[in-house]
Amino acid sequence: MTKVISSQTSNKKYFLTIENGKAVECNCKGHHYTGHCKHVNQFNQEVTRAAAFLALKARIATAEREARVAHRIAFELMMNY
Repeated sequence: MTKVISSQTSNKKYFLTIENGKAVECNCKGHHYTGHCKHVNQFNQEVTRAAAFLALKARIATAEREARVAHRIAFELMMNY
């Protein structure tokens, strides 16, 4: 898959090649000469941050669901159901 990104310092556009959810290649000069660049690194950092956010969101949802169940059980016990 390919993603078009804009340069933060100029009006240039770059193509990131993404495989298995990670950027592996960029068509900027830095990546061409050194094999790595800030565009790839920044994209991969954002993917990692998004994955961490989604994992935390899932943990919070699970905790809230468990709290609701515990509250319902306590209420039923209090009312002798």
